[in-house]
Amino acid sequence: MWRNWMLVPALILVLTLSACGGTASSTEEAAQGELSESRVEAEGRPLSEEEIISAYDRAVTAYSWFVVSPLPDTGQTVSQDGRIYRRVDGMEELEDLRIYLNGLFAPEVTERLLTTGGDTPMYRDIDGALYVTGQGRERDPLKGKRRVEAQQVSDGEYSVNVTVDLLDRDGVTITGLESWSFPYVYTGERWVFTDFHLIY
Repeated sequence: MWRNWMLVPALILVLTLSACGGTASSTEEAAQGELSESRVEAEGRPLSEEEIISAYDRAVTAYSWFVVSPLPDTGQTVSQDGRIYRRVDGMEELEDLRIYLNGLFAPEVTERLLTTGGDTPMYRDIDGALYVTGQGRERDPLKGKRRVEAQQVSDGEYSVNVTVDLLDRDGVTITGLESWSFPYVYTGERWVFTDFHLIY
C-alpha cells in the first residue's frame, strides 16, 4: 500500500496561476489556499482536518499537471529533441515550477515529477522560458466518489487516507473500494507529502 515553492508569494501565484485555461478552477483554488498555507509553514503546529484536506487537494492539482491535465499553454510551439513543446502560460521558468512543487511535496517526489519523460522531459526550459509537451490522459472512468480523511500519526506526521469507489463498466454500479494512505510530514520547514500519486 502506498503511504502515502519555498512558497511563491500569493500575489505571484494569483497572477501566474489564475490563467490556467481548462484547469482554472483548480489552480485558482491552489492560489487561494496559499495564504493559509503560508501561516501553516510558519510553525509545525497541529493542523485542522480542513487544512490537511486542502493541502491534499492542492497536491492533487499539482500532480495532475504531470499526468492528467498539463499546465495551459500560450499556443507558441517549438521543436526540441523530436518533440513539439508548447510554451506554458502563467509560469515563467522550470525553477518556478520546482519551487511550487517543493511547497507541497518532499524533494524526491518533486524530482520524480520533473523527470517525467526521461530524456525528453514533460516540462523544460527552452530559451529561458518554460515549455510543456504531451497531452495528459482522461480520468479513470472506473473510479467514482472519493472520501478523504486525516489521521494524526505523531506530532509531526499525519496520514491522509483516501477511499474511492470502484465502478462497473456502466459507470454507476459500485463493485468495490480502493484505499490509499499518503504521509503528510513536517520537515522542520514546511508540511509536505513524502509519497504521493493520483488515485484516478
